[in-house]
Parts: sequence; C-alpha cells; structure tokens
Amino acid sequence: MRASAIWLLPLYLAPGLHAQQPDLERILQRLDQLERENQQLKQSLDALRKEVTVLRGATSTDSAQAAQIAAEKAEVLQQRVEEQAQTKVESGQKLPVTLSGLAIMNTFFYAGRTGGEDLPMVGRVAPNQRVAGGTFRNSQIAIGYSGSQTVLGARAAGRIQFDFFQGTLANAQNHLARIRTAHVGLDWEQHSLSFAVDKPIFSPREPASFSQLGVSAFANSGNLWLWQPQVRYEERIAFSEKSGLRARLGVYQTNDSLTPVPAGTVISRARPAAQGRFEFFHETASGRRIEIAPGFHRSQSLVTGGSVASSAASIDWLVPLAPRLDWTGFAFTGQNLAGLGVSGLRQGITFRQGRPLAVASKGGWTQTALQITNRWKFHLLAGMHDDRNADLAADGIGRNLTYGGNFHFLLSPNLILSLEALQIRTDYLRSGLRLVNRYDLAIGYLF
Repeated sequence: MRASAIWLLPLYLAPGLHAQQPDLERILQRLDQLERENQQLKQSLDALRKEVTVLRGATSTDSAQAAQIAAEKAEVLQQRVEEQAQTKVESGQKLPVTLSGLAIMNTFFYAGRTGGEDLPMVGRVAPNQRVAGGTFRNSQIAIGYSGSQTVLGARAAGRIQFDFFQGTLANAQNHLARIRTAHVGLDWEQHSLSFAVDKPIFSPREPASFSQLGVSAFANSGNLWLWQPQVRYEERIAFSEKSGLRARLGVYQTNDSLTPVPAGTVISRARPAAQGRFEFFHETASGRRIEIAPGFHRSQSLVTGGSVASSAASIDWLVPLAPRLDWTGFAFTGQNLAGLGVSGLRQGITFRQGRPLAVASKGGWTQTALQITNRWKFHLLAGMHDDRNADLAADGIGRNLTYGGNFHFLLSPNLILSLEALQIRTDYLRSGLRLVNRYDLAIGYLF
C-alpha cells in the first residue's frame, strides 16, 4: 500500500505547488489511515478463512451438538409463535374477527305515572309510582368480521350484536342474552348487498343516549326503531370528490304481533315491506359532513275481513351548525306504523263496526350535540309521536312527547360517564295529561 501511495502523491501535489504545508500533512495522514484500514480488513479475512477450515474439519459429534442447538432454538421460536397466536381472536375457520362491546351499569329513578314499569315509555292512567334501581342489562357484545376473500369480486363482511336486556325485574331472570342486530353482506366498490336484523331501512339514525339501550331511545316519541330481518341493496354514486348519493332499497319484515285487535280477530304477525332511503351528502371545506336523506315505507297488514295499508314518507339529516355543534334528526308522516316499533302506543289499527282502519301518524325526533371539549359532550333531545285523534279509540293516546338532555364525559379513552334527565308527556283523549320524570346515571367501559 505504501508504494501505491507514493505513486498517488504527485496527483495530489501537482495542482498544489502553491498549497500550504498543513494541506500536505492532512493528505499524508489520510493515506496512512487508509493503509491501516486495509490491514484490518486483511486480518479479518484471514480469521474468517481459518474458521471455515475448522468447520469443514469438524467431527460428527460437533455436528450433532450444532443440530441440538438448532432444534432448541426452533422450539423456543415455536413457543413464541404460539404465544403470539393467543393474543388474537380467530374464528373456527382461522379467519380474524373483532370483538367489541360495552359493559355498562345504569342507575335510574323514575317518578310520576310510571305504572311501575322497568322502562316507562308513556305516562299511564294510574296513580303516581316511583321506580328506582340499577342494572347491567344494557351491556352489549359484538363480533365482527371483514375479510379479504372475494365472492364475485366483493369483500365479505359480517357482524352480530348481543345484549342482556331480555327478561324483566319481575323475575330473577332479568339479564338474558338476546340477538340485538346482525348482518352478513357483500361489499363491492360502489354497491353492497346485505342480509340483516336492524332498524327500518328508512330510519337508521339514533339519538345519543346511554340510559336507554335495550330499546332505542325515543322509540315512544318519533324514532321508528324495531330491529327486524331485512335484505337491502345499496348503490354509492359520486357527484364529485366531496359530494354524492347513497341509495338504499330493500325488503323489511314488519311485526304486528303487539297490535291490539278485538277478540276473535286474527292479524298476520309479519309482512314484507318495501323501504328505501336516498342520502345526499357533501363534505365542507373544514371536513364536516352534511347529510339529507328522504325515505319511504310501504306495506299491508292482513287482518280478518281485509287488509290495512301501512305507509310512510320520511326525511333525516345531519347538519353542522358550528365548529363544535351538530344538528341531527328524523321526521315522518304516514299511517299504520305500529309494526315498525312504536313502543308504548301501538295504535296502528283501530276498528269501527268491526272494520279495521289505519291510524294516521306524524312525528320525529331532533338532537343538537355540543362538543364542549374532547372529553365533554352535551346533547339536547326532543321527540314526538302524534296520532290523528279522529282515528283513535275513545281514550287513546293523542300525542306522546319526550324531551330532555344529557352529558357524556370520558373519564379515560375507554371509560364513559353519562347523566341524563328526560320528561315524558302523554296526552290521553279523555284522561288528559300524564307525566313521567326520568333520571339516569350510567358508567360504561368500551372495549
């Protein structure tokens, strides 16, 4: 290396006849460093060659020891793989699934014309009665799957949700598990096909409440909610990068099993209904979303002596009013809607001289949500179900109104505290106004 350095030296010196002496010394130091590094590399290469020679001459005993060491390392690696496998959830078909849910404790105090019910939905024509207690019945568990496998070019997805609201406080079995909602679907890029148990297709929105989960909030006051089997098709159309349409059409199974009928009269408990919803959306410059969605429902209830039409037209919305303030709601008008989940009222059909007649209805619910901080959220809520008085029995419920508010507070990312106060105002045609005051405190863990 020294000889080559001498030959290279004129190349550095020729352009620098006028260079200063310190520059020359730095060049010589650099050449010396390169030579030392070359020597170290040569020594490392010689050592590596010796190790290869030793390995080639190793005995069979050495090979056996090496094999044993390799086997021990493989066993340790296998144990680590098995431990890692225990940290995830798999289905029986080795497909990844997600487990989520809510463990929630509700404490409540109801005062007024409650009728002594576990969950009063309307004021009753009965003396005042107070109800207080606590329950975990609103807790929920959901299992979901969304896979990469394709069926006809679609991604398969599924989800089933359970709660423990089945049963009543009148017996010891007041926390039985039941299916709440479920769906199995195929998702393409621009459309989907789903088989589900869910809310009516034209009424998907829900008010924000942790106090009433076993039955949808405001199910007595404008929220058509009944979870029923259905098949639905959705088409997604883009108007621009930030605007578009989600059109959903399907067949929903109504439930008239709780519609009161005179003795000797038979009513078909389940009938298919044609339903649809058309959501027009736009994303604002600030990233907020505006949604306006008209919808419809059409079916028939079969009773002894004829049929009664069931129909509705609706609109629901999500509108940001301010950076931290949103307005949502749902409104409808129609007739014979008890089969969609009008809890506590059930006045879809009346009978005049033995003939079934549809009860005309209108109503809806509205909510404003104020995000005070990242942890605090405040909601004002109100809803109403108003049946046409002329269609009702002598002491039917002309109108049922519910209003109030709640706070949601995140104690931690998974722990939520909720305080809610509502008043139910039930107007009977003959008995007048009946009031129920509801106060609920809930603490829940999201997982």
